[in-house]
Amino acid sequence: MKQRNFELLCAAMLGFGQLCIMVGYDSESFILESVIHSIHERNPEKVSQYAGYYGQAVIFAAYMITCLFAPSILHISTSKSLLIFSAVSYTLFPLGFLFFNIYFYFFSAVLLGIGTAFYYLGMGNYLSQHSTRETIESNVSISWSVGCCCLMIGAGILAGITSFTVPTIPTVTQNSTLQESFHQHERRYSDNEIRMLSAAFSGMSALAIVTFALMPSKSVENSLESAEKKHGFVESLKLTCSTVISPKLVQLLPLTILGGFNVSFWLAIFPTAMNFTKSNASLIYIPAIYSLGAGLGEVLSELGFVTRIASALYMLAHSSISLFSVGLLISALSKRIKGFGLKPTMVIGALSVCIYCGLVHISTPFEAPMRPTSQDSIWIQQGYPLIFIISFFCGISDCCINGVRSVICALVLPQRRAQSYAVTRMYHAAACMTCFFFSPIVPLYIYTFVLPVLSICSTFLFFRVVDNTVTMERKMTEQMNIVKMEEVVQ
Repeated sequence: MKQRNFELLCAAMLGFGQLCIMVGYDSESFILESVIHSIHERNPEKVSQYAGYYGQAVIFAAYMITCLFAPSILHISTSKSLLIFSAVSYTLFPLGFLFFNIYFYFFSAVLLGIGTAFYYLGMGNYLSQHSTRETIESNVSISWSVGCCCLMIGAGILAGITSFTVPTIPTVTQNSTLQESFHQHERRYSDNEIRMLSAAFSGMSALAIVTFALMPSKSVENSLESAEKKHGFVESLKLTCSTVISPKLVQLLPLTILGGFNVSFWLAIFPTAMNFTKSNASLIYIPAIYSLGAGLGEVLSELGFVTRIASALYMLAHSSISLFSVGLLISALSKRIKGFGLKPTMVIGALSVCIYCGLVHISTPFEAPMRPTSQDSIWIQQGYPLIFIISFFCGISDCCINGVRSVICALVLPQRRAQSYAVTRMYHAAACMTCFFFSPIVPLYIYTFVLPVLSICSTFLFFRVVDNTVTMERKMTEQMNIVKMEEVVQ
């Protein structure tokens, strides 16, 4: 098999494994706090009403701590072993909802946090071992685009199970009294619906265990990361600790915090706010529509939709070519301009955050993330079309931010790629943990103002890091050329 075909196979299998584990995790994140709240309302002594938020805070706390040790564990293990362990943890978490127990819930949350750290480090290391400098951006995109189909599959699962388990909502002509009673409550999940969703999510996650076990282990020629172990556990731990305060990674801190705040908000906090809005009680397919829109946004971004828009913005910012000429040249230039996985993609991600935050701000009650509410929004009511549009931009923003972070981490510290992946994920997890811990007391407008401001600041700082990285690569290339010339002369 040709090396490029082998790289594509590895990236595709990794993406499929991501798809399997994220079908359950992402879809369950949309409804976790609402599910916990429903269990609490039926049995208040069984679980706290905010255990959904706190459980996710525990996940990211374990994730953050594990990131410090994960590179050291990688040096005494393999990326495949980490991926298999992560798939097991992703399977156990939804499995616990078949017969809910608060102790197993928090135990599986800790295990899932550890597995998440192992997954992202294993994914980054595996891609680096099976990519060259010329193919890393393409392989990251392929892996993410396959993996992001999880949201669309999750949408199908959510819609199918909801249609089987939720009773038909009466119309006004049929029974106006029953309909009025229905709208007095937020969206609630029955025990039967919870068990069916949990079984489906667990089954999908179990497929990832098999997929990761079957992935090829052999590295490609001239790969970014060698499979050879250069450090022991202690040496690697020291290297990780020094990387935490590396000036190059500290400059990426705003980007990683943005990624954490962004994913926490669009993946869990905003979906909870929609379910907690009592006027949305009749919109029983909110999670399915939301998942479908986010999935389309993610996949279209990876397949080039974002790149083509980014090319226009890039040319407008760096030349005096007219808008008409740029429009004609978009398709060709998007394939030829180097570095489109960095600056232009970051611009689109930041703009998408601003757009969806604006739409969320005008359509969602301010107290909805904190508690079930009958409060009205400041302008428009939510419906399926608006929810789809919001989620579409959420998907684009997540794809762009995750993509640029994955690429820059592979380039900014060439000698410490595993450590840079882990440290940036640690920053990301800290941001997520903070978001979820304070979610029960933070009103909506804090998120919708902070996220756009942070996205704009992160973009400018990210541009600086990219410019410095390009300069560093140019110097390294010049030095290598000088060495080669000297060898030829000798």
